[in-house]
Amino acid sequence: MRRAALLLALAGALAGCLQLHVPAPTMHDYRLDYAPPQVEGRPLAVVLQIAPLAVAAMYDREAIVYREGTYSTGTYPDSRWSTNPGSMVTDLLARDFSDSGLYRAVQLGPSLLAGDYHVGGEIEEIEEEPNAGGCAAHLRLRMLVARLRRGKGDPVLLQHAYTGEEPCPCNQPRALVAAMSQGLAKISAQLQREAYDAIAADMGQGTLP
Repeated sequence: MRRAALLLALAGALAGCLQLHVPAPTMHDYRLDYAPPQVEGRPLAVVLQIAPLAVAAMYDREAIVYREGTYSTGTYPDSRWSTNPGSMVTDLLARDFSDSGLYRAVQLGPSLLAGDYHVGGEIEEIEEEPNAGGCAAHLRLRMLVARLRRGKGDPVLLQHAYTGEEPCPCNQPRALVAAMSQGLAKISAQLQREAYDAIAADMGQGTLP
């Protein structure tokens, strides 16, 4: 009886030692990255106010989400976004609008300058999803451009959903992030063109070529 108890105690101690020596999984942090799209046009003497993007509840976290079929989703246990997707995408879009040189100023968040036009919206989807060829980086933004100062007509100048869909290998977070970056670059270029055209038209000026 005593021998059995000793054997059980020894087995428990060994199990505890083994658990102590199991290394924790290495966590990999990822960020979206791409060169600012080149957009040409005549500069407008307006201040753009870029609002932080909202994020649908499913994606409002650092976890990288993948979809399994119609109803199931999962997250990668050892890979995540470096920061909340809303903050990350907002920063990149603000950079792109500023880098274009098409506006007197581009402000992100509170500012001493009074804004003339508002650009904001929501990330509705940001995930890896299966398709016929394997997987794809899927990104969907619903964006709004509106006039902040009083003027004639509807202050909402543009309200549109932008979707990026880029193929990528399944179960490879680094490849997914690279594909998602390409999708966001294309969305940014389209959004910039359409936002500029809407604002220029509201000011009575021409649109981008």
